[in-house]
This record gives sequence, C-alpha cells and structure tokens, in this order.
Amino acid sequence: MKENHANSYNNLEEDSIDVIALLKTLWTGKKLIVKTTILFFIIGCIVALLSPVVYTAQTTFVPQVSEDQMSSSKGGLGSLASLAGINLNSEVSSDSYLSPLLYSKLAESEEFSFKIINEEIVNLNGDKLTIKEYLILEYSSFNFNPIGLIKKYTTGLFIYDETKKNSDDVFKGFNFLSEEDFDLVTSFKENFTISLNEKEGYIMVVATDKSAFISTQLVEKITKNLQSKIIELRTNKIKERLAYSKEQYEIKQGEFDLLQKKLAEFKDSNKNISTARFMSELQKLESEYQLQQNILINLASEYNNNKIKLNKDTPIFSVIDEVSVPNERSKPKRSLIALIYLFLGVVVSAVYLLAKEPLTGIIKNISEA
Repeated sequence: MKENHANSYNNLEEDSIDVIALLKTLWTGKKLIVKTTILFFIIGCIVALLSPVVYTAQTTFVPQVSEDQMSSSKGGLGSLASLAGINLNSEVSSDSYLSPLLYSKLAESEEFSFKIINEEIVNLNGDKLTIKEYLILEYSSFNFNPIGLIKKYTTGLFIYDETKKNSDDVFKGFNFLSEEDFDLVTSFKENFTISLNEKEGYIMVVATDKSAFISTQLVEKITKNLQSKIIELRTNKIKERLAYSKEQYEIKQGEFDLLQKKLAEFKDSNKNISTARFMSELQKLESEYQLQQNILINLASEYNNNKIKLNKDTPIFSVIDEVSVPNERSKPKRSLIALIYLFLGVVVSAVYLLAKEPLTGIIKNISEA
C-alpha cells in the first residue's frame, strides 16, 4: 500500500517537473515571444486596414398562402386520404401550391442570377450601368493579367472569331452561358444569400458589396426577381387554363353570334309562313341555339372561375423588414482581426520554443544513425 502511494507521488512529481520545465522554457524565450507577438500584431493591423470594406443590406418578407394551400401543405384529411390512394387536394397541390422550402433553391440556378446581372443599377455618381458592367469593372480592377490581355488581343482574336461562329450554330436554342458570363454569375452568387426560416415562415434576402448604396439595390433586384419567379411558378398552370378557357370561349362566342344571326334571318324571311317544314326547321335552329347558349354560359363561367382562381393563387408578399442603406460596415472587424493575429503570435512563438529542443534532438539522432 505504501509502495503504491510512493509511486503515485513520484509520478506526480515527474509531471510537476515537466510542467515547470515547460514554463522555464517559455520564460527563457520570453523575448522571442514578445517580439513575435508584436510582429504578428503589426501584421494583423496591416491586414485589418487593407481588408476591403463590405456593407450588408437585407430585407425580410413573408409569402402569404391561401387557406386551401395551407390545408393541403399541412396534410390533415388530405394526408390521411392519400394513404388510401385518394387525393382530396389534387387540384390545389398540383396546380398552385409551391413549397416555401423551394424558394431559396430558386436562387441557385444560373438562369436566375444571369437575368439579374443584366438589370440596371445606379452608382453614387448617378451613372446608370448594368450589374454585369459593374462586376466587370470590379473584377478588372482587382485582377490584372497582362499575359492574358496580350493573348486575348493577338492570337485570341482569331480563335474567338472561329469559336464564336461555331458556338452560334451549335448552342443556338440552348440556355448556354459563355465562360465570361459564367464567371460573372459565379462571382455574383457569392454576393448574396437567400435563406428561409422554416419555423417562422419568412424569407430573408441578404446582399453584400463594398458600396452601401449598391448592396441596397442588389437586395431590391434580387427580391423583385425572386418574388416574380415565385408568382410565375405558382400561377403557371392556372394561366394556361385561363388562356385555354378564354380561347374556347371566344371561339364559341363567334359560333353563337353566327347562329344567332342565322336564326334571326330565318325568322325574318319566314314571318308569314307556318308550315310543318318551317316549324321543324325553326325548332331545329332554336334547339341548336339553346345548346350553344348553354355551352357558352358554361365556358363563360369556367373562364370567370379561372380568373378568380388566378387572383386567389397569385401570392402576396408582406414585407417585415424593409431594405435600407446600411450606415455601418459589416466587414472587416478590424479589432477582432488584430486580436486574432495577436493570439496567433503568442501560440506560434510558444509552440516554436517548446518544439525546438525535441525536434533538434530527433534530427541529431537521425543524422548520427
């Protein structure tokens, strides 16, 4: 028993000696730690000062959903009936309902971003330019490649003309982006995010830029295009039905007008005739007239119902947080950057001092072997 206590005491003493030895090593190299920390702090301050300023603008809105669509999305009797192979809300779910979970996915498509970058914005000088032109100016100011520039305007001219001629024929009719447009779209997509809060049911659009005014306009353009896309997807099928019912109504209206005119002319031309043949022809025309009138009434009812459904299914967006020009930058956090570099300087110098002797010994043993 005493031996166990003695062994544990010796182990504790060895551990204490190791800790003390490490602290002595750090204390001996305190000048190096101080110098390294100051150097890293200076580097951190330089990085913080040279880091580009970024402003963040945002808006929050809620897409209003009709009661029918809410009931279909939540399930209820519809979900129970679907287990038995019966869909009580098939028209609502298939025609107009678009899950809010898909809203943020719309912005991931290149087509969505490419459409936005071709829209106009205004800079602080009051000059109008497209987002694409703005991105090209920003990209060229930070990325200058003289070799690529020389190649572009020498041998690249001949290659460009040939490939352009071929691409116009091959990619005609396809949603094709050039390499330049794809790079711009990729760069643009890094400047904004669209997030959905599933619990609260709101959508947040956030955009960043070095200009507070530009970031605000980006949020407005993205939000407008996102809402338009949502409306388009939500009302696509009902619009097709509305157009079809309108077309059929107009066709039947023309046929009905001709039949009505024909019936009137027949009556006018045979006012004083009451033969059996006349009565039979009149009855035939009146029956056809009544049938066409009923069909026209039904088509008119369907057309009006589709118009009502279109108005009902067109989503309305309630803005919770209006976008405004940010007064303070979101990046860089200069004080935080300086503190991180300060801490990094302490860690790097301490690790160097503690690992110096063991590494030297290992290298020496390897060289001697």
